[in-house]
Amino acid sequence: MNLMLILQVVAPQLPANTPVVTNQSETMYDIVLKGGWILAPIAFLLLVAVYVIIVRSIEIHKASKTKNLVDKIAPMLKEGSIDKALSICEMSDMPIGEVLSCGLKNLGNSVLDIKDSMEAEARQQVDELSKGMNYLAIISSVAPMFGFLGTIFGVIKIFYSISLTDNISIGTISGGLYQKMISSAAGLLVGIIAFSAYHILNGRMDRIISSMERQSNQFLNMLRKK
Repeated sequence: MNLMLILQVVAPQLPANTPVVTNQSETMYDIVLKGGWILAPIAFLLLVAVYVIIVRSIEIHKASKTKNLVDKIAPMLKEGSIDKALSICEMSDMPIGEVLSCGLKNLGNSVLDIKDSMEAEARQQVDELSKGMNYLAIISSVAPMFGFLGTIFGVIKIFYSISLTDNISIGTISGGLYQKMISSAAGLLVGIIAFSAYHILNGRMDRIISSMERQSNQFLNMLRKK
């Protein structure tokens, strides 16, 4: 009986309704920061990708509003108003306008020479439209690699923590798990954005190129019939 009394005195007495203290939940920003320094280059790649996507989207949208300029300048060519037709093409502010302007400026040469000059101008216009698109292709490959690199650093961090504490508890390895999973997710997300934008914009450019080829051939056929 005396032993039971001693144990009751020594043992901590907790109230029945003692609240359980828990850590405050972390915000998404706090969780993302646990991805480590590898998120800095991934964030930079994201900014570059967004900039290229916005600029190229604007330019391609302007170029995609391609009207059939050949039908518009056809009556002027029949009347011999070359200067008026040239003015309309130059004021169109569209790639096909530049290509047709090049053809009009070379009137008097052979149809083959006119065709060659228009093709050269068309290639230049396509290069202008696709300026910076290669960055999206590079980012779509490099960003996931940075994410994988962050995963490797996270694994290293896990084993380093285990070697210091000789403990494989979830608290010991959670820091490395955060880093490897967040960096992988960030790298894949940026890669998906760049990859998708690259192919979407290329698809829109293909339609513009197809329209340019169609109108160029229509223009050359008009010259052959003269």
